[in-house]
Amino acid sequence: RWAAMNQANLPHLDFSQQAMLVRLVRQAIERAIPDRKPLDSESIEGGCLAYPRLREPRGAFVTIYVRGELRGCLGEIEPRQSLAATAAHCGGRAVYADWRFEPVRREELAALQFKISVLTIPDPVRALDEIVIGRDGLIVRHEGRAGLLLPEVASERGWNVATFLKNLWRKAGIDRPVRLDEVELLRFESQLIRGEDFPVRIE
Repeated sequence: RWAAMNQANLPHLDFSQQAMLVRLVRQAIERAIPDRKPLDSESIEGGCLAYPRLREPRGAFVTIYVRGELRGCLGEIEPRQSLAATAAHCGGRAVYADWRFEPVRREELAALQFKISVLTIPDPVRALDEIVIGRDGLIVRHEGRAGLLLPEVASERGWNVATFLKNLWRKAGIDRPVRLDEVELLRFESQLIRGEDFPVRIE
């Protein structure tokens, strides 16, 4: 189903679209701390009325940092709702629902930063030479397990393709050697939007 969709339709949101998406995610984060309430649909729909691209179904991840330390990352791969709703939902939940970290506290908001990764529709990987470090994120599925790594993870850590796959396997909990033809391996691209690149700050 994914492969049948137009893979040429990359995100490439312009400045104003990015700014609105950042604003919605900030609002969702503020709303979620400390009482874990989601941003209301009226705010999401009203915020993107002038931005049709934000109303398109699109997968997204939101990654949260406090004083430069990772404190949460949640996302949705399949585009089941609008990009605006997906990003707001994931941003709000990322501050408390990532089991690896303590929930972000109200007093930490001034030191909080986040980034949004807007995803393309994943494509099957048929050969390892199709994978380009820095461009591609990867998803693996095997025997009920799944793992995902965003494109910037490999480039920021200086991984080659073999190391990228090794860490992807680990992320999915695949604890034995498996061949490419034994797994479902998908690649995707993303547009990375950093909240700090926009002037409005969380107060």
